[in-house]
Amino acid sequence: MSDDVRVIWKKGDGPMPEKVQHVVDAARGELLLEALHLPEDIENTLRYNADKVAQSVNDYVSRIVVERLSVSA
Repeated sequence: MSDDVRVIWKKGDGPMPEKVQHVVDAARGELLLEALHLPEDIENTLRYNADKVAQSVNDYVSRIVVERLSVSA
């Protein structure tokens, strides 16, 4: 394995390229799901539904939380 690393983007370079943003959003979504300690089938459902409506997992879960809080308020 090569030790050479190709830097695609770094903070301060301006807007993050869409390709990089997609990877970052996916990683954030996986970290969120890991932190929630949900059963695997629920995690898979959240991933599937987020993909189905073309949202990141974070955005999809956030929307669910906001909707539930607004209903209960």
